[in-house]
Amino acid sequence: MRRVRVLIADLGPTRIGMRMALEGAVEICAEAGDTESAIRAAMTEQPDICLVGRGLPGDGIAAVRGICRAAPRAAVVVLAEIRDVDDLLAAVRAGAIGYMPDTLDAGRLRRIVAAVIADEAVVPRGMVLELLTELRSTGAGGEVLTRREVQVLGMLRRGHTTAAIAERLEITPVTVRRHISVLVHKLGVRNRSELVAAA
Repeated sequence: MRRVRVLIADLGPTRIGMRMALEGAVEICAEAGDTESAIRAAMTEQPDICLVGRGLPGDGIAAVRGICRAAPRAAVVVLAEIRDVDDLLAAVRAGAIGYMPDTLDAGRLRRIVAAVIADEAVVPRGMVLELLTELRSTGAGGEVLTRREVQVLGMLRRGHTTAAIAERLEITPVTVRRHISVLVHKLGVRNRSELVAAA
Protein backbone atom coordinates (compact mmCIF):
# COMPACT_ATOMS: atom_id res chain seq x y z
CA MET A 1 0.00 0.00 0.00
CA ARG A 2 1.36 3.42 -1.00
CA ARG A 3 2.46 5.60 1.90
CA VAL A 4 0.79 8.97 2.41
CA ARG A 5 2.99 11.73 0.97
CA VAL A 6 3.25 14.99 2.89
CA LEU A 7 4.59 18.41 1.90
CA ILE A 8 5.74 20.62 4.79
CA ALA A 9 5.83 24.36 4.08
CA ASP A 10 6.95 26.48 7.02
CA LEU A 11 9.92 28.22 8.61
CA GLY A 12 13.05 26.12 9.08
CA PRO A 13 12.88 25.22 12.80
CA THR A 14 9.17 24.37 12.56
CA ARG A 15 9.75 22.18 9.50
CA ILE A 16 12.39 20.23 11.37
CA GLY A 17 10.03 19.66 14.29
CA MET A 18 7.19 18.50 12.04
CA ARG A 19 9.49 16.22 10.06
CA MET A 20 10.71 14.58 13.27
CA ALA A 21 7.15 14.23 14.59
CA LEU A 22 5.90 12.52 11.43
CA GLU A 23 8.96 10.41 10.71
CA GLY A 24 7.95 6.80 10.13
CA ALA A 25 4.23 7.58 9.90
CA VAL A 26 4.22 9.20 6.44
CA GLU A 27 6.59 9.98 3.60
CA ILE A 28 7.83 13.59 3.65
CA CYS A 29 7.98 14.11 -0.10
CA ALA A 30 9.11 17.78 0.00
CA GLU A 31 9.78 20.77 2.24
CA ALA A 32 9.51 24.46 1.42
CA GLY A 33 10.45 27.68 3.18
CA ASP A 34 8.36 30.20 1.23
CA THR A 35 5.17 30.45 -0.80
CA GLU A 36 6.74 30.18 -4.26
CA SER A 37 8.77 27.07 -3.46
CA ALA A 38 5.75 25.50 -1.71
CA ILE A 39 3.61 25.90 -4.82
CA ARG A 40 6.39 24.55 -7.06
CA ALA A 41 6.89 21.55 -4.78
CA ALA A 42 3.14 20.85 -4.72
CA MET A 43 3.02 20.93 -8.52
CA THR A 44 6.02 18.62 -8.86
CA GLU A 45 5.28 16.16 -6.06
CA GLN A 46 1.44 16.10 -6.04
CA PRO A 47 1.36 15.30 -2.28
CA ASP A 48 -1.62 13.84 -0.45
CA ILE A 49 -1.37 16.33 2.42
CA CYS A 50 0.22 19.77 2.73
CA LEU A 51 1.01 21.31 6.12
CA VAL A 52 1.33 25.06 5.60
CA GLY A 53 2.51 27.57 8.20
CA ARG A 54 0.33 30.68 8.32
CA GLY A 55 3.47 32.78 8.71
CA LEU A 56 5.15 31.29 5.65
CA PRO A 57 7.20 34.01 3.87
CA GLY A 58 5.17 35.19 0.90
CA ASP A 59 1.87 34.66 2.80
CA GLY A 60 0.48 31.35 3.99
CA ILE A 61 -3.01 31.96 2.59
CA ALA A 62 -1.56 32.71 -0.85
CA ALA A 63 0.40 29.46 -0.54
CA VAL A 64 -2.82 27.55 0.22
CA ARG A 65 -4.52 29.05 -2.82
CA GLY A 66 -1.57 28.25 -5.09
CA ILE A 67 -1.12 24.73 -3.72
CA CYS A 68 -4.81 23.93 -4.25
CA ARG A 69 -4.48 24.99 -7.88
CA ALA A 70 -1.18 23.14 -8.38
CA ALA A 71 -2.24 19.94 -6.57
CA PRO A 72 -6.06 19.87 -6.50
CA ARG A 73 -6.27 16.49 -4.77
CA ALA A 74 -4.04 17.51 -1.86
CA ALA A 75 -5.61 18.16 1.54
CA VAL A 76 -4.17 21.38 2.97
CA VAL A 77 -3.94 22.12 6.71
CA VAL A 78 -2.90 25.58 7.89
CA LEU A 79 -0.89 25.81 11.11
CA ALA A 80 -1.42 29.23 12.69
CA GLU A 81 0.13 31.03 15.65
CA ILE A 82 -3.04 32.88 16.62
CA ARG A 83 -6.65 31.73 16.99
CA ASP A 84 -8.69 33.92 14.66
CA VAL A 85 -11.99 32.89 13.06
CA ASP A 86 -11.62 35.39 10.20
CA ASP A 87 -8.23 33.92 9.40
CA LEU A 88 -9.71 30.42 9.60
CA LEU A 89 -12.43 31.41 7.12
CA ALA A 90 -9.81 32.94 4.81
CA ALA A 91 -7.86 29.67 4.91
CA VAL A 92 -10.97 27.59 4.17
CA ARG A 93 -12.00 29.88 1.31
CA ALA A 94 -8.48 29.53 -0.13
CA GLY A 95 -8.96 25.74 -0.12
CA ALA A 96 -7.73 24.47 3.26
CA ILE A 97 -9.48 21.53 4.89
CA GLY A 98 -7.97 22.23 8.30
CA TYR A 99 -6.69 25.02 10.55
CA MET A 100 -4.81 24.18 13.72
CA PRO A 101 -2.41 25.80 16.21
CA ASP A 102 1.25 25.61 15.25
CA THR A 103 2.11 24.47 18.79
CA LEU A 104 0.94 20.86 18.30
CA ASP A 105 3.02 18.18 19.99
CA ALA A 106 4.19 15.15 18.00
CA GLY A 107 1.29 12.92 19.03
CA ARG A 108 -1.33 15.54 18.20
CA LEU A 109 0.25 16.29 14.83
CA ARG A 110 0.15 12.60 13.94
CA ARG A 111 -3.52 12.43 14.95
CA ILE A 112 -4.31 15.48 12.82
CA VAL A 113 -2.64 13.86 9.81
CA ALA A 114 -4.55 10.60 10.48
CA ALA A 115 -7.83 12.54 10.60
CA VAL A 116 -7.07 14.24 7.27
CA ILE A 117 -6.19 10.87 5.73
CA ALA A 118 -9.66 9.72 6.85
CA ASP A 119 -11.16 12.68 4.92
CA GLU A 120 -12.05 14.66 8.03
CA ALA A 121 -11.85 18.42 8.34
CA VAL A 122 -9.74 19.54 11.31
CA VAL A 123 -10.54 22.66 13.33
CA PRO A 124 -9.76 23.39 17.01
CA ARG A 125 -12.73 22.33 19.13
CA GLY A 126 -12.78 25.73 20.82
CA MET A 127 -13.32 27.47 17.46
CA VAL A 128 -16.23 25.39 16.16
CA LEU A 129 -19.02 27.40 17.80
CA GLU A 130 -17.41 30.69 16.77
CA LEU A 131 -16.99 29.39 13.22
CA LEU A 132 -20.62 28.25 12.96
CA THR A 133 -21.84 31.57 14.32
CA GLU A 134 -19.78 33.43 11.73
CA LEU A 135 -21.00 31.17 8.92
CA ARG A 136 -24.61 31.69 9.95
CA SER A 137 -24.17 35.45 9.86
CA THR A 138 -22.25 35.63 6.58
CA GLY A 139 -23.23 32.54 4.58
CA ALA A 140 -25.60 32.75 1.64
CA GLY A 141 -29.11 32.23 2.97
CA GLY A 142 -27.68 31.43 6.41
CA GLU A 143 -26.91 27.87 5.26
CA VAL A 144 -24.43 25.83 7.32
CA LEU A 145 -22.87 22.59 6.11
CA THR A 146 -23.17 19.49 8.27
CA ARG A 147 -20.09 17.45 9.17
CA ARG A 148 -21.14 14.78 6.65
CA GLU A 149 -21.63 17.40 3.92
CA VAL A 150 -18.14 18.76 4.61
CA GLN A 151 -16.75 15.21 4.29
CA VAL A 152 -18.56 14.60 0.99
CA LEU A 153 -17.48 17.98 -0.38
CA GLY A 154 -13.86 17.36 0.58
CA MET A 155 -13.84 13.93 -1.09
CA LEU A 156 -15.45 15.34 -4.24
CA ARG A 157 -12.73 18.00 -4.37
CA ARG A 158 -10.08 15.27 -4.20
CA GLY A 159 -11.62 13.44 -7.16
CA HIS A 160 -13.45 10.56 -5.42
CA THR A 161 -16.38 8.99 -7.27
CA THR A 162 -19.84 8.58 -5.74
CA ALA A 163 -19.14 4.86 -5.23
CA ALA A 164 -15.79 5.56 -3.55
CA ILE A 165 -17.35 8.15 -1.22
CA ALA A 166 -20.13 5.72 -0.30
CA GLU A 167 -17.63 2.96 0.47
CA ARG A 168 -15.34 5.21 2.53
CA LEU A 169 -18.17 6.76 4.56
CA GLU A 170 -20.10 3.44 4.79
CA ILE A 171 -23.29 4.91 3.33
CA THR A 172 -25.22 4.11 0.15
CA PRO A 173 -24.54 5.80 -3.21
CA VAL A 174 -28.11 7.12 -3.08
CA THR A 175 -27.30 8.89 0.21
CA VAL A 176 -24.14 10.35 -1.32
CA ARG A 177 -26.14 11.69 -4.26
CA ARG A 178 -28.64 13.19 -1.82
CA HIS A 179 -25.80 14.97 0.03
CA ILE A 180 -24.48 16.27 -3.30
CA SER A 181 -27.93 17.57 -4.21
CA VAL A 182 -28.20 19.41 -0.88
CA LEU A 183 -24.69 20.84 -1.33
CA VAL A 184 -25.58 22.10 -4.82
CA HIS A 185 -28.56 23.92 -3.30
CA LYS A 186 -26.70 25.29 -0.25
CA LEU A 187 -23.73 26.57 -2.22
CA GLY A 188 -25.86 28.09 -4.96
CA VAL A 189 -24.36 26.18 -7.90
CA ARG A 190 -26.14 24.39 -10.76
CA ASN A 191 -24.59 20.93 -10.81
CA ARG A 192 -21.90 18.59 -9.52
CA SER A 193 -19.21 20.00 -11.82
CA GLU A 194 -19.80 23.53 -10.55
CA LEU A 195 -19.87 22.18 -6.99
CA VAL A 196 -16.40 20.62 -7.40
CA ALA A 197 -15.09 23.83 -8.98
CA ALA A 198 -16.55 25.90 -6.13
CA ALA A 199 -15.00 23.56 -3.57
